[in-house]
Amino acid sequence: MKSNRFKPILAAAGIAAGMLCASAHAEGLYVGASVGTPHFGSSVDGITGNGSGVSGKLFGGYQLNQNFEVEGGVVDLGRINNASGTVNGHGLYLDAIGLLPVGAQWSLLGSVGLARVNLNTSNGDDSGIGLKLGLGAEYAISRNVAVRGEYENYRTAAFGGHPNVGQYTLGVRVGF
Repeated sequence: MKSNRFKPILAAAGIAAGMLCASAHAEGLYVGASVGTPHFGSSVDGITGNGSGVSGKLFGGYQLNQNFEVEGGVVDLGRINNASGTVNGHGLYLDAIGLLPVGAQWSLLGSVGLARVNLNTSNGDDSGIGLKLGLGAEYAISRNVAVRGEYENYRTAAFGGHPNVGQYTLGVRVGF
């Protein structure tokens, strides 16, 4: 039942989008989406591999000033599918993001937050809450539209350890 895996993510995204649209007139609100590729830096429940397929996220947040944002979203962390087994990862996150402007249109960004990650494997399923870290850069195309590239790492408590799951993404951020 592959489609059941996305129902909680889609429901949370719908609720978040509805809340953001209801208050879209407020200064500093933004939404966005990113697509990318997964990176599994360690085994997950005894299953090894670098990951395959498409990963990505839907996000929304509030930019408090030119140097600080608060962001939350839903994430699909891709999969491993090889002879050692299968892994699928998805979750929710909440981040504090620091921005460092390095020109008129460029900013470097760093994020730290918490994520709840669900890992479904051919050996069993587990979920947990853990640390999320990210680094990236953002290019402002206009006052309200930016392109963002990031690497994010999720270290959640699952399967008696802290699997190292990450993703490289490229996305668009739209402000209101």
